[in-house]
Amino acid sequence: MAKEFMERGPNVPTEGRALRRLEQHVEFGNLQELEARALPGKPRYLVTYMNSQTGGKVRSSTIVTVTNQSSKPNVITVTWFKGFVDNTSPSGSSTLILPPDFTADFGSRDLPSELTVVNSLPNPELTFDEGRAIVSARLPQIGVSARVYYTAGDRDEELLAITDSKIVRFGKQNLGD
Repeated sequence: MAKEFMERGPNVPTEGRALRRLEQHVEFGNLQELEARALPGKPRYLVTYMNSQTGGKVRSSTIVTVTNQSSKPNVITVTWFKGFVDNTSPSGSSTLILPPDFTADFGSRDLPSELTVVNSLPNPELTFDEGRAIVSARLPQIGVSARVYYTAGDRDEELLAITDSKIVRFGKQNLGD
């Protein structure tokens, strides 16, 4: 994972000091993928809409961006669910240890790096799913955003639209905004 992360262009810093910090975090194991059940976190946020499709003329993938605002490495998990299932039956999940001040993209499936660089994917990737995602973290200091990319073409080469998904605190009501 570390070598793969370092080779991905747009998310790797170009400034020398930032690049050295990233390499140091990778070396110390502060940036790595884990199995979701290895180090569970507490559910923090609900992404109210997720869509991940590859079967039709219009394809889609949901990307959840998480920033670790804690001063310590944070274990982040994004768990994907279909709409008509409860929170005990996920379609997939992925987990990363995210160093302080780092941002990572969790995808329902991969997209071309020209659209966005996806750092963490469920195995298998989601290809016929619509529902929600739950973002869990060991430490509460995270920032979260989510969007659905709609594309066309067998390799998602044509971007059709991007929509934002509503984020609410897990277990809390939507305030109508």
